[in-house]
Amino acid sequence: MSIENTRDPRVTLVREKYFTMRPKPLERWVWQQGMPASAERVYWYHWDLGAQNGTWCSQVPLRLVARDCCLDPATVTRAYQLLKRLALVRRQDPGRDPRNPFNQATAVTEVRVPRDLVSSLAREPNRRQGAPVATVDAAAPPIEPVSPAAQVPPATLDREASRLVFARLSAAERTRFSQASTHRRSSVEFDEGTRLDPTERAHVLSTLESLARARPVPRQSAANPGPAPRRRLGALEVMRLRQGIGTLAAARGGTVPTALLGEIVYAVEEGALLKFPVPLALNIALKKVREGLWSSPNRMPPDWGIRRALPELCSAAGGI
Repeated sequence: MSIENTRDPRVTLVREKYFTMRPKPLERWVWQQGMPASAERVYWYHWDLGAQNGTWCSQVPLRLVARDCCLDPATVTRAYQLLKRLALVRRQDPGRDPRNPFNQATAVTEVRVPRDLVSSLAREPNRRQGAPVATVDAAAPPIEPVSPAAQVPPATLDREASRLVFARLSAAERTRFSQASTHRRSSVEFDEGTRLDPTERAHVLSTLESLARARPVPRQSAANPGPAPRRRLGALEVMRLRQGIGTLAAARGGTVPTALLGEIVYAVEEGALLKFPVPLALNIALKKVREGLWSSPNRMPPDWGIRRALPELCSAAGGI
């Protein structure tokens, strides 16, 4: 009897469709609390979003959470209240929406792990590394061949290791990778004598899959080209950021560097935080500063100044 059959819809769901990853210790702890299924649904919803963006934070309007979880908005509100009491989520109110000052901005939700579970994580079993690959019965119906890279889970590589992996691609492999990323395909054909091992090929395929899932950037109309608008923080956002840094400095006795404001503004406008919405990007930056994990942007020009981020006034009216 075949171990795996690609015509089986269960195999299709596992191999081709998106699925969630729930750590067993955390899932078992949630079950032990006896919370309603609606609260579990809301928690795992934000857990998946936080795991995808790598910050464990998500900023989704309540009505969209209710729609995606197939719940009533009032039920979602009660779920948030229960999850906050259990210390499973922390919701931060960013204040007014900078694009519409008359409306409240969407709250940022951070998923958390309970302290009693953290203290017992060392006693939980770990996953096996290098589990043997199951064999397939020769008498079973033919299945699609699986590349060796697809059988190996992609390794987590830092930026330098990833650069070295892509440097080992041949010229033909680079061309095929470029075409696959342009057309948002999640697979690429490697050379028969490729220099990449299965783990490195899995990393390349994982990068392609991430590029394929990324939201496409809308192209500008050919009839009206022109430069793309650059993100600039408003004076109100810079003022709120300055207040947040001042609060951290007061809590630390004035040890926060004075150049930190400019570094955060640069990271939000032109650096690594450009891909996040402004409220979420500011929260991420302040959280890193609070936890002592903030580092100066590598590509920040030495002559870059905070004054470039503030709205420019007309010189004829006596502005700066």
